[in-house]
Amino acid sequence: MDFKTAEQFLTSLINYERTALTYNELKLERFRKLLRDLDNPERKLKNVILVAGTKGKGSVCHFLESALQHCELKTGHFTKPHLLSVCERIKVASQPIAQSDFARILTKIRPLVKKHNATYFETITATAFLYFLENNLDYTILEVGLGGRLDATNVTQPIIAVITLIGFDHIETLGNSLKKIATEKAGIIRNNSYVVCSKQRPMACNIIKEKVLKTNSQLCLIGRDLKITNEKLTETSSHFTIQFNNTRSDFTIPVIGRHQIANAATAIGVLKRLNELDNRIRWDKVKQGLKAVKIPGRCQIVQRYPIVMVDVAHNPDSAQALSETVQEIFKKDVILIFGASKDKLVNEMLKILLPITKKLILTKADSPRACLPKELVKIVEPYSIPYIVTESVKKAIGEGLRKVAPDEMVVITGSFYVAGEALRHLKTRI
Repeated sequence: MDFKTAEQFLTSLINYERTALTYNELKLERFRKLLRDLDNPERKLKNVILVAGTKGKGSVCHFLESALQHCELKTGHFTKPHLLSVCERIKVASQPIAQSDFARILTKIRPLVKKHNATYFETITATAFLYFLENNLDYTILEVGLGGRLDATNVTQPIIAVITLIGFDHIETLGNSLKKIATEKAGIIRNNSYVVCSKQRPMACNIIKEKVLKTNSQLCLIGRDLKITNEKLTETSSHFTIQFNNTRSDFTIPVIGRHQIANAATAIGVLKRLNELDNRIRWDKVKQGLKAVKIPGRCQIVQRYPIVMVDVAHNPDSAQALSETVQEIFKKDVILIFGASKDKLVNEMLKILLPITKKLILTKADSPRACLPKELVKIVEPYSIPYIVTESVKKAIGEGLRKVAPDEMVVITGSFYVAGEALRHLKTRI
């Protein structure tokens, strides 16, 4: 298969990123059978760092990737979903897998994919495992796709389990209580393992602590074992101090928002542990890596005059972080371009974002999961905010740029699909 044919084959598979699923459909037995036929590549991956959570896991993975590479270590990074190309999901040394390699591996495993009726995510996860083995990595960074306990990435044996902020998302699959969701996320914790956990809500924190105790594991809890102080935010970067074991160290990251400081602190908790295990990991290089990180679609400023921000906020916690960042750093009225997936907590997201919105443009991404704008209208009408409806993200951006005043900024958000289409359209403007 060439890349186009490979991509078409992948798209033809069951894809729970684009269609809803029930919890009973989340099983690992089928995927384990596929991996056995591939000679169990998941058992051969080096130094796996497995990252679960509702919010911030993608950013934590990017921080780890950049820091480890600046220590001259070769990394693999598996993430989801993608913004512009499916190849973004599988990276070695920050470079997406080449289309030719993607097609080659998918061609190789296609008969087994069909044999085991593997899903889209299982297939691309297997592809990532095989590509990572070909590249002889030092560290393998895996972002959990959904939940934790029954996610395809959880067939690996991580040296560190990472859990970022847990909140409400995928409630139709993981459960509608924080206790149920946290229990699923905690499913990545192994016996006698090491766990790094972001600051959590009390219920989620208790679930993590109970699992750590039950598995006889060690826990580094951000806010308790590793403290953040001296936070300073600008329109282009964030500065902060980390304190642990009576040691203080200053850091700068080129991404904005207090939530990104929290994500960086979680990554630093991981790197602190790795520093104890691997003398190749040096703090001066780690700092350089964090300072050089690039995280697309996270409060990303793609245009300065006027300011246009693209963010992948797709749950209430992400919407809250976006709202706080805009208010604290930019202090401008917002023209909000918003489109969401229909299985998300859209009411809650808009309830958070509309108070900072002066003008609203409702739209939809080119996805079968997209919430129709007419459904969004029902939610926003009681707020008495001027709004218009557009049929595409491209047209929404055009409307936003025509309407923006000097004291306003354009914010595009609501889902990865909306953010991806926005970045695709705006890349000639960056």
